Amino acid sequence: MVDYEIVSWDQSYHMTFYLFEKITSDGFYPEVIVGIARGGWIPARLLADFYGNRRTANIKIEFYDNTSRATEEPIITQEISENVKDKIVLVVDDVADSGKSLKAAVEHIKRMEPKELRTATLYFKKHSIIQPDYYIKETQSWIVYPWEYGEFVAFEYNKQREKKPVNEISKELKDIGIPSHLIEAYFSLILKQEEIKNEDKNE
Repeated sequence: MVDYEIVSWDQSYHMTFYLFEKITSDGFYPEVIVGIARGGWIPARLLADFYGNRRTANIKIEFYDNTSRATEEPIITQEISENVKDKIVLVVDDVADSGKSLKAAVEHIKRMEPKELRTATLYFKKHSIIQPDYYIKETQSWIVYPWEYGEFVAFEYNKQREKKPVNEISKELKDIGIPSHLIEAYFSLILKQEEIKNEDKNE
C-alpha cells in the first residue's frame, strides 16, 4: 500500500522558511535562486522573498519527449533563464525523489560557470541519486503538495475510474487528507468535462 504525505499550504510555507533558516545559518547567500519547473517554483519564490532577492531564474525538466512519450532520463525542455556566470547560485526543487531532475539541473548550470552552486529541497528520499546540500525532511512517502492537489486527484481518478465508482475514489482521497471541498470541486469539473466530450461525440 502506498504511503502518502499530504502537505498543506501552511506546512509548505513553514517548511520553506525553516529551509531558509537552515541555509542562512550555514552562511550561504545566493545571488540567483533557480526553481526547477514545476515543483521548485513555489519554494524558490518563497526563498527569494525571505532573502529579499529579486533575481530568480527558471529551468524546466521533464520526463517526456516531444511526442509526449515517457522517458527514463530527464530532458531539459527550457534552459536556465538567467546568466549565472560567476554568480552564487541556489537550485531549488520541492523533493529529491529519484534525484534525476536535480542532477540534470546541476550539471546544466555548472556548464554556465557559476562561482558557486548549492541545492535545496523540502523533502529528500534516501534512494535519490543526489543528496541536496539542504533539505528539511527525509521520507519514503509519496508527497502531495497543495499546488498539485488537482493533478493528483485527476491522476487517481484516471487510474481507478474503470474499477471504482466516483464516490469510492472520492472517499479514498478524503481519507488520505486531500481537502474534501477541493475533491468535490475537482470531480465536478472532471465529470462536467466528460459530459461535454460525450455530447460532442453524439452530435
